[in-house]
Amino acid sequence: MKHFVTGLLLCLQFFSAWPIKRELALTKKDVTAMYMLMPLLSLLTGAVTIGFFMLNNSWLAFSPLLTAIMLVIIMIVVTGGIHTDGFIDTSDAFFSYRDKEKRLAILEDPRVGAFGVLAVVGLLLLKTGFLYEALLREVQLAYFVAIPLLARVAMLLYFLTMKSAKTTGLAAYFKERVQARGVIVACIAYSLLIVGYALYCGEWPLLVLYGMMLLSLLYYRHWSNKNFAGMTGDLLGAFYEGMELVLWGTLLLFI
Repeated sequence: MKHFVTGLLLCLQFFSAWPIKRELALTKKDVTAMYMLMPLLSLLTGAVTIGFFMLNNSWLAFSPLLTAIMLVIIMIVVTGGIHTDGFIDTSDAFFSYRDKEKRLAILEDPRVGAFGVLAVVGLLLLKTGFLYEALLREVQLAYFVAIPLLARVAMLLYFLTMKSAKTTGLAAYFKERVQARGVIVACIAYSLLIVGYALYCGEWPLLVLYGMMLLSLLYYRHWSNKNFAGMTGDLLGAFYEGMELVLWGTLLLFI
């Protein structure tokens, strides 16, 4: 239980904007617990989102477009922008059209290039548009939890099944310490929960989203190996942002 408490705090410290200002243990069991619990951050995102919906319905009365914009901002704030930052860096590196070694060097560059700016603007516009359409179609609030959950499960599977492209960085550091078996068991549990909920409630689009998540995972693994020779923390962040976008777009096609 101690390791799971530490793992939860590590999740909040590394993958959210929650201010955990204390030094935490990073043993193999603690790191493994962190990754096992990481998809549960979707509950935090969902709770904040649903809370905003309640506030909007009872007091603010924003239009669907402004609501979609606020939701995108809320999602960035809750995660501390860590995944968005990874998307920007990955875009800068990929669209440089250099060799793999140079792309990895660009990932480590703290400066933001034009390609990163253009890519993130496109990402945010598309996400805002997809959420706007979802609001107009009155998508169930459960999807505001399910889609981030699926995206994080995909991140875990990607993390476990890819080699590190660099020997430095947090992703490589955690890769050496995580116990894969525990995280795999967690991924199976999350998958059963999602599929079971879809079957029990008759939410067939959720099954489609699960299948699309697996297909996107396979494609991104191939793309990462081809262009970066492995996995990095920035590529993980970019994958999360891209996966959310793909899943929202897929959902709009099936409702």
